This record gives sequence, structure tokens and C-alpha cells, in this order.
Amino acid sequence: WLGGVDAVEGVVVAEDEAFWSVVESGEGGALAEVLGLDAGVVEGVLPALVDWRRSRVERSRAEGMRYRVSWSVVDGGAGVLSGRWLVVASEGVAGERVEACVGALVRGGAEPVVVVLDDGELDRWELAGRLTEEDGFGGGFAGVLSLVGLDGRTGVVGVPVGVAGSLALVQALGDAEIGVPLWCVTSGAVSTGRADGVVVPEQAMVWGLGRVAALEFPQRWGGLVDLPAVWDERVGGRLAGVLGGVEDQVAVRASGTFARRLARVAAGAGRPGEFASGGAVLVTGGTGALGAAVARRLAVRGVPELVLTSRRGLGAPGAAELVAELAGLGARATVVACDVADREALAGLLGEHPVTGVVHAAGVVDTVPLVGVGLEEFAEVLRAKTLGARYLDELVPDAEMFVLFSSIAGVWGSGGQAAYAAANAYLDGLAEARRARGLVATSVAWGPWADAGMLV
Repeated sequence: WLGGVDAVEGVVVAEDEAFWSVVESGEGGALAEVLGLDAGVVEGVLPALVDWRRSRVERSRAEGMRYRVSWSVVDGGAGVLSGRWLVVASEGVAGERVEACVGALVRGGAEPVVVVLDDGELDRWELAGRLTEEDGFGGGFAGVLSLVGLDGRTGVVGVPVGVAGSLALVQALGDAEIGVPLWCVTSGAVSTGRADGVVVPEQAMVWGLGRVAALEFPQRWGGLVDLPAVWDERVGGRLAGVLGGVEDQVAVRASGTFARRLARVAAGAGRPGEFASGGAVLVTGGTGALGAAVARRLAVRGVPELVLTSRRGLGAPGAAELVAELAGLGARATVVACDVADREALAGLLGEHPVTGVVHAAGVVDTVPLVGVGLEEFAEVLRAKTLGARYLDELVPDAEMFVLFSSIAGVWGSGGQAAYAAANAYLDGLAEARRARGLVATSVAWGPWADAGMLV
């Protein structure tokens, strides 16, 4: 009987497709013949049927391109290590965490050599000299375990010390010709599920940076390990197992070891609802190619008022024409010159133009290999995306819609785009953090856009 059911379902699907093929042809007479109805009756509903079918096909195609990060329990491994391992930390990393990692390496069979860098040594060239000195003593290392990413202090150019230090370490290891696997430790960079802790977006940035390092320096990359807030001997054993294993993006928790996966989203699962508020929506980068596309879509969906930001306001190319176009679609648009990475300026804008929804599409991209990127240019790429998102989170906590334009660069890395990947990983982490606080947030990691976007 199972075969019979399959056969019947196959016939139904074939008949459905035949029916919709007739609808899509737009031939009222043919559809009337299929339905056995008067042609005049069919002609009246045919346009609506065609539109309905087209929208459903488009939605199905879009849903077929959706993926989501998930976490799978994996074998933590035996934790068998050997040789000398360099453990690098900074002044801002708690001593007990360093001690816990050193203990895990010792129990795993390694001989750890600890280097705690002062803030002056987080400079790339100072660090390279220090590493060369350490590497020369005793004949090299089997691996490097970095705890620098745990440093949550803010650096001199606004980049978290943990991120800036991780960047300098990746570069300095190359400068010092230390070609062994580098493992970067974080805590709170990822969440394995609802029962896990809240994501710290600044920690997520280290993972974005690390994914690019994995692409650009595969021969000397180990992986990323996220540890829980409380470290004990059991967690340490699992850490050692990860360092001696095959997974390179891992979350170690008291309940087990989890490996990061990317899986296709089932059709209809997690589908966001329609935004139907009668209030205004802020679109950052609203006069750019992506922001303008979003503004048009919101206008078509019935949003009555749009606030579009750009650095140049109405002086931005095409801004006046966009306002006129949106008016024709039924939305009143206001273009405001505002640097959303300036908290005071953004607060002033929101005071004059209260909004109920936010789409953060502003950002810049700069393609520079990791070996050549400077901290200041790294900071500039981070600034528009991360600071803008952070201030919007603070200033519009009760938004009915809070959408962040992220990128696949933050999901699996993109060569030459370390800062961009770190910035977008921050956005993904911020969305998770907001949702953990009971607030709305959606981070969409886009691939390259056709005809427009940051890559053309």
C-alpha cells in the first residue's frame, strides 16, 4: 500500500503542476475549459490567480536559499597533545583563565609556555619580536593557543583589545615565521541554543576575523574555541580534546562539545511575519543601492513614512529622485544627513523623527589581505556597521522591526575582508543578544547582490 500512496501523490502533484501551468499562461479560455466554468467568470479572477502564483513561486525560491547556523554534539576526543605549546594572553585576561587553560594543556600531554603581553606588545611588530624570541628558545612550538580574544577592553581606535590583539597576533606569527596551528579562545561568542548563555557581540567579532584567517592562512590555522562562563576541569579536558581533534569551530560547554554546522532551513520554518505597523521606519544607508531597494519594498508593503540616512543627505546621488519615486509608491520619505556611528547625531535624528522600525543597511567594505591590513583601516570598516548597530540597539530597544544587513563574509569568511567579516559577525551576535533579551531582531547574511551592492 505504500507504493500505492506514492503513486497517488505523484498523480496529484502532476495535476497540480498542469493546472498552474495553465494559470501562468494567462489564457483565460484554457483555464475556463480546465475548470468547466464560463470564460467571463474566469477572466475576472485570472489576474489575481497569476499574481498569487507568482508571489508563492518567488517566496519558495527565496526560502530554498535560506540557511541557518546550528550546533551538533560531537565526540570531544581523547585530548592527547604533545610538544611545546605557546599560550598567549594579554593584561586584560583574568589570570585564573590563563591558569585553567595551562592546566588543560598539561593534562592533555603538552608543555605550555605562557606569554602575557602588555599593551605595548600588542603592536604587530613588537609582538613579532617577542614571538621570535620565545620560538627560538627550545626549538619551536607544536601549536599556539591565544587567549587574547577574551580581552574585552576598548582599544585606542575603538576596536576591542581582544579583536585588535587577535589581528596583531595572526600577522605577527606570519612575520615571525611560526607556521604552527593557531587556536583562538573566546567566551560568549556563540550560542548553541536557548539554554546557552547570552552572546557577547564583541566576542563574535573574533570568530569573524578567525574565519578569514582560516581562508588566508590554512597551513597555520587551528580553529576557534568558545568556552563557557565557568571553566572547570571537565571543560579543560574537552578543550584539550578539541585542540587534538578535527573540528575547527567548536563550543565547549559543561554539557558537551558542540561543532558549528550550516544547514538548509526547512520550507516555511522560521518565516518572519509581515511588518504591518503604521509608524515610520528608519533605513540607514537609505540612499545607497541596498537601502533604496529596501525603501521601495517597504513603500510597496504599505509603510507610510520612511527616514533614510546617508552621509550627504539629499546631496547624495539620486536621493531626490528616490524621494519622488517613493512618494509615487505611497510613502513619504525624508532624507537626513547623519553618521549613524555618531551616537549623539543618531539620538538627535531619532528625537526629531521617531520610528517604530529599523533596517540597518549602512556599511563599507575594503578588500585587503590580512597580512597588509592596518588597525586604523580595520577600525574604519568596523565603525559604520558595528557602532551604528550598537547605538540603534540602545536608542530603539522597543522597535517593532529591527533588521540588520549582515553578510556571508561573517558566516564562513571571505578572503581579504577580515574587518568586514568581523563587523558582520558582530551584527549576527547582536541579533542573538537582542532576542535573548526578549526584543525583536533579524540579521540577514546576504550573499553578493546582482546589479547593485558593495561588490560592484
